[in-house]
Amino acid sequence: MGKGILFDKDGTLFEFGPIWLQATLEFLAAVDARTQDNEQVKIALGMVDGELLSDSALTSGTPGDVAAILVAYHAFATTDEAEQFVKAFFYEFLVQHLDNVKPVGDLIGLLTRLKAEGYYLGIATSDETNSTMATLKYAKVAELFDFIATADEYPTKPNPTSLIAFCKRYGLELTDVIVVGDSRMDIQLGNLAKAGVAVLSGTSRSENFTDLTEYIYPTIQEIPYQQILPTVNNV
Repeated sequence: MGKGILFDKDGTLFEFGPIWLQATLEFLAAVDARTQDNEQVKIALGMVDGELLSDSALTSGTPGDVAAILVAYHAFATTDEAEQFVKAFFYEFLVQHLDNVKPVGDLIGLLTRLKAEGYYLGIATSDETNSTMATLKYAKVAELFDFIATADEYPTKPNPTSLIAFCKRYGLELTDVIVVGDSRMDIQLGNLAKAGVAVLSGTSRSENFTDLTEYIYPTIQEIPYQQILPTVNNV
């Protein structure tokens, strides 16, 4: 019987650093021109006093989540129009700034080792497919993942649809899988499986997770995977 690790993407595999703060600020500036409720829409999206809130629409939500808020504040007439705007904006920003996308530590080395130890590797992200694949290909890790679930193909975490699909594809039980992420939604999803494993490389702090999991680490590089979810291929 195999074992699986389902990772979040931004803030977990890749640094949620200056590039995404810059993207968010430029996005909010573009939204400003479309609504009179500038401060309220910023707060609703998750930008408060110049800081991004953890587990907000901007840090953990899907393009659809962001679009729904934009429609609620009359920045767009329809959700479809708003969602297309959100997807296009962040994809174009990403493509123009790919050289600023930073993996957390030696990502290729970590993923290669985990595969050698017998883990199936998956991603469950709130991002959409085009941006996800552009990031993974740029970092040269796309081929190291066995399963990729994006927000335009699966329901938002902590809905377990992506987790169940991962398990079914590789004949895994829920207890054969851990979920690693930087948001409460990731850990809530993981708690439906073997465990949710929190990392502090995103916008959350340790206290955001203490009621959900005992597994809290600085980054994916410090997680003792074999202690939490042993495999028979431990090398």
